[in-house]
Amino acid sequence: MKLLIERLGVSVEHLKCLDRVFLKNHQEYRRIEELLNADPFQSIYREISRELYAGGKQKRGNLKLDRQMILGDLIEYIFTGRAYYYAAKSEQNFKNFLKLILYTVNKLLIFDVITVNPKIRKLYIESLEKKINKKILYEKEADEKLAKKLKSSKTIIRTNEWTTPIDSFVDSILPKTLGCPKELVVFAELIRLKKGMVIPLLLVQRLFGDKKPIAPPDFLIIKGNKEMFGIEVGYEKEGQSREFTIKTSIPTFAVDLKNNMHNRCPKCGENILYCDAVISAYANGTLEQELQTRGGKFYCKDCPKFNNGRCKFSNYYGRASGKSFNKSFLVSDKDRHYHASCVTGSSYLFRGKKRSILASHIDEFFAQNPEIQGIESL
Repeated sequence: MKLLIERLGVSVEHLKCLDRVFLKNHQEYRRIEELLNADPFQSIYREISRELYAGGKQKRGNLKLDRQMILGDLIEYIFTGRAYYYAAKSEQNFKNFLKLILYTVNKLLIFDVITVNPKIRKLYIESLEKKINKKILYEKEADEKLAKKLKSSKTIIRTNEWTTPIDSFVDSILPKTLGCPKELVVFAELIRLKKGMVIPLLLVQRLFGDKKPIAPPDFLIIKGNKEMFGIEVGYEKEGQSREFTIKTSIPTFAVDLKNNMHNRCPKCGENILYCDAVISAYANGTLEQELQTRGGKFYCKDCPKFNNGRCKFSNYYGRASGKSFNKSFLVSDKDRHYHASCVTGSSYLFRGKKRSILASHIDEFFAQNPEIQGIESL
């Protein structure tokens, strides 16, 4: 993703260069800029600028800040707004595009590690402070104090020390690490299935034309028989979807990832990722066949990289005993998703006796694969 972000930065530098030259050398251009920087445009300019970068996370009050949404939108713009030119050139390009999406999803899930890794979190905050003016970086009041505290603190998520303000701040410096991966996986699945023309609306926050602008769903699907559907990622926006359907007469439904995917491993606290073999099979269109031959799941035991359960991508779903990453005791009778490598030396009680996870469940270790709930009958 490094090159893609760098090129996005070059586009910004190009526009800045264009602006500088014309400010210096063109009288009317300079007059318009002076007009826009004076009242009443100055306040309008300032408010709109916060839709391009906002220093924090604050939903209410006079100052609305949505940095995590903005960062996520920029990443989604790369894939849904520009990269389709590459993807549409050939079938092989399309397969490569799907791979690129899933590897980017993995990277976004990795970003969340700053919630459980104080060392990387400190380095990241320090890097931000070197590159971004603190007046903008810490536009939300008290964020600078929180950042200072976090740089010297070992606190991690799901502990008493991890307060709501800390959670909001850490969330604000990441590109919506829960929503963005889900939306990209759904986008990949919709274009892969080819069940209609996919129109991404991820970057369109409001639709104008009615008396009151309305929020659109994340995607529109236009089928060959002229049917049209709106698709919203996640089940928490029923009111928004209902309003869209009422105003447009376009049926809208919600989808989400199956099996609560993108799970945080209770042992290490890091997210479970997609492995190379799954990504390759998914992009090449052979994943369904692989799942059928493997018994319904992408079981790992016969994979050359399995290494007796030590592969970092292998999953274990079941019970485990001991302590979690936040030092709390695991619920002994609750099935959870774990990195297999985190529990190969662990056990749990079964009918009063210790049962080894590795010895009893090694054949059941599996790799996560992208599955969407809600589009089966589309």
